[in-house]
Order: sequence, then structure tokens, then C-alpha cells
Amino acid sequence: MSGAETLAWPRRIESIALVACTLLALANLPAPELPSAWVVAFSLPAAILGRLPRTSRTWIRVATAIALQTTACLLAMQTTGGPTRPAALACTILPPLAFVTSRQRDADPALALFLGFCVLLVGTILDGVNVPLTVAYGTAACLALRCSTHLAAATLTRRTGPAAARTSRTALPLSAIALVLPCTAAAVLVDRTIEILPSPRLGPQSSRVQDGGLARRSVGLDDSFILGAGGGVLSGLSGEQLVRVHATTDAAVPSDLYLRSGFFASPGLDRWELGAVDAKPAPNGGRCVLRPADPALPLSWLEVERFSGANNFVFVPPGTSFVRGIGNLVIDSPREWIRQTHGSALDLYEVAFQRQHDLRDDAAPVANARRLGLLSLPAGLDRPRFETLLAQWNVGDAASQATAAVAAGLASRCRYDRIDPVGPFGHAIENFLFADHDRRGYCMHFATAAALMLRMRGIPCRIGVGLYGGDPDRTNARARLYGSQHAHAWVEIATDDGYVVFDPTPPPERGARMPSRQDPSRFAGRAGGQDDGPGFFAALAAFVAQPWVLAVVAAFAFAAWSARQNQRVGAAPRPAAPARSARRLLGRLLAALDTVGHRRRRGETLESFLRSLAGQQRLLPEVQDAVIAYQEIRFGDRPFDDARERRLLRAVDAAAAMTPLAPASRSEPNPG
Repeated sequence: MSGAETLAWPRRIESIALVACTLLALANLPAPELPSAWVVAFSLPAAILGRLPRTSRTWIRVATAIALQTTACLLAMQTTGGPTRPAALACTILPPLAFVTSRQRDADPALALFLGFCVLLVGTILDGVNVPLTVAYGTAACLALRCSTHLAAATLTRRTGPAAARTSRTALPLSAIALVLPCTAAAVLVDRTIEILPSPRLGPQSSRVQDGGLARRSVGLDDSFILGAGGGVLSGLSGEQLVRVHATTDAAVPSDLYLRSGFFASPGLDRWELGAVDAKPAPNGGRCVLRPADPALPLSWLEVERFSGANNFVFVPPGTSFVRGIGNLVIDSPREWIRQTHGSALDLYEVAFQRQHDLRDDAAPVANARRLGLLSLPAGLDRPRFETLLAQWNVGDAASQATAAVAAGLASRCRYDRIDPVGPFGHAIENFLFADHDRRGYCMHFATAAALMLRMRGIPCRIGVGLYGGDPDRTNARARLYGSQHAHAWVEIATDDGYVVFDPTPPPERGARMPSRQDPSRFAGRAGGQDDGPGFFAALAAFVAQPWVLAVVAAFAFAAWSARQNQRVGAAPRPAAPARSARRLLGRLLAALDTVGHRRRRGETLESFLRSLAGQQRLLPEVQDAVIAYQEIRFGDRPFDDARERRLLRAVDAAAAMTPLAPASRSEPNPG
């Protein structure tokens, strides 16, 4: 069996393992945050470019790359719309990963494994650990690493032939499995360790509560609600597990439960403030009453357990009557405002709440709405522009009709995305509502727009913030877990019966860290009732039929034809350039000498090693000449040209042809 045949099958296994690693890493990316159209758009062009034959004309490869990537991005834009911010950031890793995976030259396998691990890590951060995919990736990566090591060793030592092939076929799978087992054990250990560690604690944020001139520092939500730059109150929540809510009865915690941690009543175009509060100390550890219970409604009990990231946050459902089991509280009962002034033990507290009535048009508005600041509008508000929208959506003064009309109008005009609104206006909320083209934003902007419009119709309301939905607790069917990924904002309408939740954010996006894939039918009729556009194939045909696309295709076809013609009439192909590594050839020479019984001792210089060979009458002239050539390159600043390479190669062949020493006369390495 020739050397090429011996190394062919490990190369094939290495290639298959690398492709498997890349596909597994891409499969680990969560589709809602990273749409598959954009993953393909950033991967396929680079993979095609890596498989194209290498050309001496750099501009052809650059132009090809630009054309392929531009076409793929335009098609993805037509299919799913613009990429989300996580998709744009994560997809920057995909082109080099696809390129080196498909090309696979020299150091490409190691780089492909590193980039694949980065992509796998991005998917794990966004969507948690997928154990089967992670184990499969680790297995394929270990097999690829073992094949790379085998190929490097075989190339260095020239170990070929049937014996080497038989050894490799058995050793490679076994050694790969030996790598997989400790790596899997280490990954499981790290994952379990992270699960039992508390979430990162929040740093203190200054928030001052005035009570008769007494100012107290509180840790938790800042008393502002920033509409732009992704900041503000919702960015203050930190941790995948903040709160566990457990139902004390046989019923499970509702999946649509809101947990309010604060509200904002003083409006602004870029920032809402808490507004005035009449804070009073609550009984320490006793029963803290927020509102009297309605005897006509059942009282539900929840047990709330906070983790480190939620320390000093107080989460209660809207409609909470009282809280018990938590100390160091200040409250404002008419506003249902509750805050913890400083830290306490992370123990349980209990909440008694009542599910609210549906919003009724005959419900009496809260009597002191203006004093509570629930009808004020921000200075500088372009009221006529808002009134135009209110008229288009037929928003009346009745609360139930107004909320339904505002929700429907926002759903048809704006779309949900975790990207700040952009446009020609100076304020985020105006860009969210009145930009000419793509109007998008997240729960902050939906809640702000709805609150302003309701106040313009005389409906008193405020913005509530906290957590929504949660995930089922795997250890308790009656409990739900809430984390920073469930942070949410909504509107609360004030009535004499309390604050009623109105959530204008589209239901699939409530409490979602990133937007889920949009349903195109949900936005039918946007922009004045016009359809969103043609289907995918019609859009693809329209795109391909554009004159500039046809011109680009023709130009590249001509360039490819010209390159092929030049190859046919050009000179004969140049032979492959020799290996440009003097150190590598010296390593092969020392390995050949070791095979015949002459091992260089640890720390021994080349000069002393040559003297040892000469003392045994085993110093070949070719070996001495090769060492001189290496030192000329290493220390004499001489070029590593073909002549010196031939001197080193002759020495390797001469050493391999030497008669091996008897075992008794072999030189032993120095153990020191």
C-alpha cells in the first residue's frame, strides 16, 4: 500500500468529521433568534467560494465573493426581512467557518473546529444546552482532532504501508473515544456547577424614595424607563433564573401571569419617570396590604422564591391584596407601589391576589387620576400627528373599545423586533409610529404608544414593568421559573376596582427576549391596507430579472470563460512547491536516526549529537551536511532554497537507509 493510499482514508474521515461539526454547530443555533434563511445566506456563499478552484487573479475571487454574498443577503431579506441584532452579530462567524470547512488546507481544520465551537457556544448562550447536539459535536470534533494528529505524525515520520494502516484503523476510533469520554464528563460537570450557582447579583442602582425628607437608597429597578438604545429598566434584570413562583393550591401557576416589579406614570418622549409616590414603611415581616380584597372574587395564593439576580426586587401580580414574609418594605397602597429599601435573606414570601375583572366600559374611572399623574402627556408631543392615527383606527372614549382599537392599530402598523426604532424623527416613539418604512420596536415602544393614545382619549393609565409568562419548572408541575429573558412592559388602566392590565404587544412576543419568527399574515394590510408583497418565488423571479443582476451574471460568466481559456493556452502547470519548513525536515531527519537506534537526548545540542554519532563511526556525510544547511538557515540568515532543501531530504533518505543498531548498543535518552 502506497503512502498516499495509507493517508487517504484518514483525510476523508477528517473531512467528514469537520463537515459534521459545522452542521451540528449550525443546527444548535435557535431558529427564532437566528432565522435559517440568514444562516444559509452567511454560510453558503463562503462554502462555495472555498470549493472554487484557486485563481491567480485576486480581483476575480473578491468580486465573486461580493456577488455571492450580496445575492444571498438580498434573497434572505426578501424571505424573512431584516436580520435581528443577534443574527447580525452571530452571522459574522459563519462565513469564515463555512470557508475553512469547505477548503480544508493546512491549518484549516483546527480553525474550523475553533470557529465551530464559537458558533456552538453562541447557540448555547441564546437557547441553553442541547445535550444530544453537544455530545455529537464533541464526538465529531475529537475524531477530527485525532485524524489531524495522525496525519501530521505520519507526514513527519513517513510511517506508511500496510502495518501503519492497520494500526491507524484501530487506533484512531479508540483514541477518539478516549478523548470524548473525559470531555463529556467535564462538560456535564461544568453544566451542573453552573446550575447550582446563584445568578450574578446586580450592582446597586441609585433610586431615591422621599418620605418626609428621608432619602433611602434602594437596589433594583431604576426610577426611569428609557425608550432608546436598549437601556432602561428592563436591562437592569440579570440572570437566567430570577424567580420561582409556586402555587400553594393544587392549581398550577398560570402561563400568562404578570409579575409587576414597578410602574411609570410620568411620561416623556424618550424617558418615563416613576412620578410622585407617598411611600410609608410597611410592617416588618408582617402582612403588607396593598389593596382591600374584593369579597366577590376568589383569593389566590402564590409562593415567590427569589434568586440572587432578583435580590431586593419585589415581584407581585397585578391585583395583589397583600404580601407577607418579607421585610424592609415601603409601600404606597393607592398606587400599589412596593419597594424594598435594602437587602434581606433570599427566603420565600407569599402573595395573595385576585384575578382582575375584564375591562368594562361602565367601570368607574379612578377618582383622583390627575393627582396620581395618570392623564398627563409629555411636553413637546406632536398631538395632531397622534390624533390622525387615533382617527384612522376609530379609537373612541370607551375603555374596552379604545384598547381593542389601539391594539389592532399597532399590530397592523408596527412590527415587533428587538431593535430600537429608527427614522427621521428625534424621538424613538415617533420613529416607532411615524417612520416612512419599517416601523419596529419592542414591548417598551408598544406600551408607550398605547399609554399615550389612551391618555389622549381621557383613559387614565400607566406603564407596568416586570416579568411575564415564565417557563414550566421541570421539578414541580405547579411552579414556573422566570428569568431576565421574560422581562416585559405593559399598560395598566386605573379604575375604582384597581389596575387592569392591557397588553398591546402581540401575544407571541410577550415576555420574549428575542422576537419569534413573524407570521406574514399578521401584518397583512400594513401601510394603508396594502399587501406586504408577492410570495417568495415571485420575489425571486423579480429579483433575478433586474438588469443589474443579469449584467453581473454575464460578467462573471465571461470572466470564468476567459480564465478557462487562459488555462488551456498557458504554460504547463507548475509543480507543487516543496515544503518550506527547515525545522520540519530536521525533525524528520532526527526521527529517521531514532528509528535506527540514534536518539537525541533531551537538551542535547546538535553539535554534541553529531560528535556522538562520529564517536560511534555512524556520522554520515549527508547528515553532517544537512545540519550545516539547517544552521545556515536558522542562524546564518540564509534562504531556505531548493538546494538546501535537497541537502536535508538527502540526509533523511540516507538516515532511513542506515543499518539499525543492535538493541544492546542503542543510545538511551538521558532521564534528566
